[in-house]
Amino acid sequence: MAVSQGRLFTRVGSGATKKRPVLDASAFEPNSRAKALLKGIQIAQNDLKESGGTYDLDQVRVLMNGISRQMVDRKVREGSLLAVPGPSNRRAYPTIQFTRDGTVVPGLKAVQEALPTENPWAVLNFLVRPDPRLNGRKPIDLLKAGEIELVVEAAQRMGQQGS
Repeated sequence: MAVSQGRLFTRVGSGATKKRPVLDASAFEPNSRAKALLKGIQIAQNDLKESGGTYDLDQVRVLMNGISRQMVDRKVREGSLLAVPGPSNRRAYPTIQFTRDGTVVPGLKAVQEALPTENPWAVLNFLVRPDPRLNGRKPIDLLKAGEIELVVEAAQRMGQQGS
């Protein structure tokens, strides 16, 4: 058997080569877990687009009155600022978490602490999707309206049976 340009061939008698695929095409199909992973990435990208995209580190520093990169990192670690993995593995900061005056929406840290996940994409998804526990309203909109406790309670109930 010989391999040529990614296909397997079988030698026939006098050295002639007969093309015959050895693997069934269905072997190349992603399984349900692989499809779910891809779907999750697509949902995250849609959440990001729908929420207004992201700022890069320099833009966030400007919005936050010139704070240092280290202070931005600290705010992300403590949960008072949300960062998602961006292009080239650099952090990207969803614009939706900022108010009109450039400050971070109040209550973000409390919500992140209440959620049963630390995955930034799951946090973003929670913030930007209408939530049945909040009568179909988006948590980020309620945070911006000052309804912090209501959103924290919804975050605590996320993933609980029957909530």
